[in-house]
Amino acid sequence: MAAATLVFLLGLGVYNSDAVSEFREHSNHNPEYVISFVKECESGLRSSGYAYAPAGSIMLKQVNRDGSVGEVCTD
Repeated sequence: MAAATLVFLLGLGVYNSDAVSEFREHSNHNPEYVISFVKECESGLRSSGYAYAPAGSIMLKQVNRDGSVGEVCTD
């Protein structure tokens, strides 16, 4: 029970962080993602969308509203 509470509180803290707030602001609000691993990517707004890469890499890519999946972490 304590482990579940800890995970919940950590998740809540990450969800309310500045980086995740900025991602939500620039997101297309589509809840569909695909697995896409890109090394050496910094968080920030790009022409391909907003990259949220807290550890310097990306593992998920938000699907576009039309169902397509564009480039990941490109300028």
